[in-house]
This record gives sequence, structure tokens and C-alpha cells, in this order.
Amino acid sequence: MVSERHDSENVCGKEGNIMLKYWRVVLLAVMVFGSILAIGMKASPYGRNGVEIVYFSEDSPARNVLEQGMIITRVNNEQIRNVDDWNSKVSNLKGEVSIVANGKKYNFDVNESLGIYVADIERTNLDFGLDMRGGTRILLSPKENATKEMVDQIISTLQTRANLFGLKEMKFFPVRTSDGSWLVQIEVAGVSRNVVDDLLSVKGNFEAKISKPVELSGRSGTMQLGSERFSVTVSNQSATVDGITVKEGGNFTLDGIEFEYVNSSSREALFMAKVYDGNDIELVYTDPQRSGVVPANGGYRFFFGVLVSQEGAKRFADVTSGVPSYLDIQSGERYLNSRIFLYLDGELVSDLRISSDLGGKVVQNPQITGFRETMEEAVQEKLRLQTILRSGAMPTGLETVSVSIVSPALGSDFFRSTAYAGLFAAIAVVIIVFVRYRKLGVAIPMVLVGLSEVIIILGIAALNDAAVWSVVLFVNFLIISAAWWKKHEIDLFAWIGALLIPLIGMGGWTIDLPAIGGILAAIGTGMDDMIVISDETISGRRDEKVYSVKDRIKRAFFIIFGSAATTFAAMLPLVSIGIGFMRGFAITTMVGVLVGVLVTRPAYARIVERTVGKE
Repeated sequence: MVSERHDSENVCGKEGNIMLKYWRVVLLAVMVFGSILAIGMKASPYGRNGVEIVYFSEDSPARNVLEQGMIITRVNNEQIRNVDDWNSKVSNLKGEVSIVANGKKYNFDVNESLGIYVADIERTNLDFGLDMRGGTRILLSPKENATKEMVDQIISTLQTRANLFGLKEMKFFPVRTSDGSWLVQIEVAGVSRNVVDDLLSVKGNFEAKISKPVELSGRSGTMQLGSERFSVTVSNQSATVDGITVKEGGNFTLDGIEFEYVNSSSREALFMAKVYDGNDIELVYTDPQRSGVVPANGGYRFFFGVLVSQEGAKRFADVTSGVPSYLDIQSGERYLNSRIFLYLDGELVSDLRISSDLGGKVVQNPQITGFRETMEEAVQEKLRLQTILRSGAMPTGLETVSVSIVSPALGSDFFRSTAYAGLFAAIAVVIIVFVRYRKLGVAIPMVLVGLSEVIIILGIAALNDAAVWSVVLFVNFLIISAAWWKKHEIDLFAWIGALLIPLIGMGGWTIDLPAIGGILAAIGTGMDDMIVISDETISGRRDEKVYSVKDRIKRAFFIIFGSAATTFAAMLPLVSIGIGFMRGFAITTMVGVLVGVLVTRPAYARIVERTVGKE
């Protein structure tokens, strides 16, 4: 019994030593397994079946009830598995329709159609670009010369506007052109052109101005601002206010308030005072009590309240003080002989009458109103104004450079062609390498290692996988620590790869057609490098001067590192330029090179070394 136990312990110890002897191959296996988990372990709170909402038509009854990004799992108590399932079940739906979205049931009265556009939900952590799943790509250019900091601020504001407007699946990227200027690229599954023009492209400078009439007697009068009074004298196309002379259309500042001299007649001079701007808007109300749309005069009036700063409220009180009022015969209400004008980027949005009760009072909760002919237009305009006021102004406006619709058919066809090309290339590599070396023990591992490299690259690109890569990092550290403790050969580059690759994997990027091109480039250079390792190791035995297997592998890696350094140096400028498709290609290629020289090539070299050593 003692002898059997001792033999069993010897066998276990021998197997452990063999695993540590080939610790580079074990590292490769751990990273491949971790990459598979990083790709496939996606959190699905509503199940792995369903469709994702990407867009609403203007007449959709679900608009402003459901949101983009919601997952629909059932329609009329029937399960929805994918887009084809959705299309077959909603094509002729009318009347009362129930939808389960994000686990909650909603009921709609459908007249024509639901007006909901959907896409298949992602069942992996891979973030596929528009080239693969289809959508709209928009390129916007700042109207002024923009720095990287300005572009970052613009993107932050645009992201806020998109979230507030319900476009949660919209993505923004800074893009640098070859001449050094900056653009903003927008990618979204579906969006109408008016959203880009009226919401995203506008700068968002908000101003509220109040007309301030001054009664004249003999070309002179008095302007009252709060408790202060200032003399006003007008002449031909100019006015003098408290000693400040200004022409018609000119601006001046009086008691901390910006004024514009509009014009004058024999009875009064008219000025415009800016009482609020975007910085004075502290809160925009969206609750039903202070925001809504009501029928009015053959159309619809929208309204919503805002909270302005104490300084803005004081300017309102100062400007409206001393303004005479009049009685509106139709409504029976009294109003000031002034109006408040609301401007967005210099364009008049609406002008409102001011109740006489508000004259000279500090008002911090004014109401913004407007009118549109249809309820849909009123709702959209209210939401647009609320969104812009809540997000604030951008440092500069934007103009549309291009809008392109990307069909998912192109990406799916390319992906399918790439898979076929990879299969045929793998078969060709096995045949050619076997003919060259007469060893399946070299050809088959070459293809398997190349496949593992693709899996690792995709695992690194996956999102929401930091936990998986943290475990891989810990396991890799244990492996290299055990190999060092058992005094196995120290490979500095493999050690760096064991720690660096999991750290890179905690990030991620979008897999689009340029990224797939980068993966193909990485596969090509990987095959070249493995052929160099095989040729140097196996064919090197015929040299007149006899080298050891380790010396031949070192000579092969000298060539490989030189090639990798050249590729890395060639890709760096493309990353710094930042043009969308070039950047994706460059990043994927560089990651592929790192995975190759730090993980897969050392593992393959160890396999080839073992094959040659047996002979």
C-alpha cells in the first residue's frame, strides 16, 4: 500500500513538472480559455432571446413611452426570439397590443403600425460596429477651429443631449484628419436628419431678452431700472443713456445689464435688455405639473418651467420695473407693455407676454411656452428645448459634413467571406507546411496557435470583461511564479505577456471591418513568424556549424522581434492621426503583434522545440 501511494505521488509530481516545463503553452491555454469566457459571458438580465429597440417612427404609439435600447421579449404574450420572429408577429397587428420590454408590460392602441424598429440583441460581449450591424454614420465639423479639448467638451455635451432625448445607443468619437483638424463622428442604429440638424448640430446659446420702452417728451425721457433712474436723450439714429451714446442696433451695458438700442419714435425709445442666458438656467422642469402640451387656437401650446439664478431674477425685476401695463380686452388680463423674447443661437424661438403682476418682482421660476400646429411637433419642440437647456451650450456650433447609411449586409457578407478565406488558408498552410517538413506535429500546431491568436484578440476587444481578465491575470502570475520557483527557464518577454495582455484585455474596442482587416494582418504576420521559427529550428540542423535548438529559436526570435518592431512603428502614426477606419485597423494590428510576440510565438516555439528534441 505504501509503495502504491509513493508511485502515485511520483506520477502526480512528474505531471506537474511537465506542465511547468511547458508553462508557455499552459499560459496560452489559460488566455484562450479566458478569452472565450470574456467573449461569451454576457450579462442578460432579460434572457438571451429578444430584440433591441433602435428607433421609433414619428407616428409610433410607443414613442416617449419606450426608449431606445430596451429589450422586447414578448408581444401579445408570444415570445420574441430574433428580428425575423418580431417581423412575422407584428406585421399586421392592430388594436390593443401588449409588449413586454425590459421585463415590464406595456399596452398600446395601434392604428396603422407599431412604428418600432428593432435589431437582434448582442449575445456576446463583442461590440460590433455599424459595418457589421448596420446604421447611420454622421460626420460633423466644428464651425470654428477646434482643439482636442474643445472636441471633448462638444462630445460630452452631445452625449448629454442624446441621453436626455432618449438616444441612448448613439456613440460619439473624436476624429482627427490628416491636416490636423478635428471632426466629430456619430454612429447610431437609426436617427432622422432633423435630430442632427435641430438637436446635435446647434451650438445651444440661449438668451432671454425683454423689450424696454422709454416714454419721450421732447426727445428725452427717463429709464427706470429697479430703484435707479437714468436719463435718455435720442437724436437722429442714436441715443444717449446716462452719458453713453449708441447708434441703432448698438449695444451698451447699464447697471450690469446688457442693452441693445432698437429704434425710437416721437413718443418712445425702444431698448432690448438681456435678462437670462444659458448660465442662468439652473434647472429645467420636466414633471407633468410644470411641463406639458395643451390644445390652443387650432394647434397645440407647449410649456415648461425653469429655475433661474438669483442674478437673472434680479435683472428681470430691474428691467420690468416702471413699465406701464395695458388691459387685454379678449382675455380680460393685464399685461406689461413689454414682451420677453427667447433666442437659441441667435434665432427667435418664441416671444411671450408678461403679466402685469410680475412687473418689478424677482421671479426665479419663469415659464417657457411655444406653439406648434400639431401635437407631435409641439412635443418634439418642447423636448428639444428642454434637452438643449439642460445640456448647456457647446463651445462652437457644428455643421454636417456627411451622412451615410450603412447596410449590415456588407458586413455580414465580408465576415462570411473572411471565415471561408480563413478556413481555406488553414488547409493550405497545413498542406504546404507538411510538404515542406513532413511533420504534422509542426503543421497542425501552427494552425491551432494561429486560431488561438484570433480568439485572444477578440477576447481582448470584448467589453465588460474586467472580472474575467482579472482572474486570468492572477492565474498567469501563479504559473510564472511556479515556473520561476521550480527554476525553469526564464523568458522575460513571455512573463511580460502573461501580465500585460490581461491588463490590455480589461479595455476593449469596436469590431468593425477595419478591425477585421487588422486581425487578418495579425494572422498573416503570425503565420510568417511561425514559419520562420519552424524553418530556423528544423532546417537549421543542416548548417555546417551545428547550433543547439535553443540557439536556433533565439535566432528566429531575433528576426520576429525585428519584424514586430517594424509593424508597430508603422501603425503608431495611424493611431495618432485618429481617422476612424485607420485607427481601428492600427489598434487591432498592434494588439495582434503584442499577442503574437509575447504569448503565441513563445508557446509555438516550445512545441517545435519539443518536436525536434524527441528526434
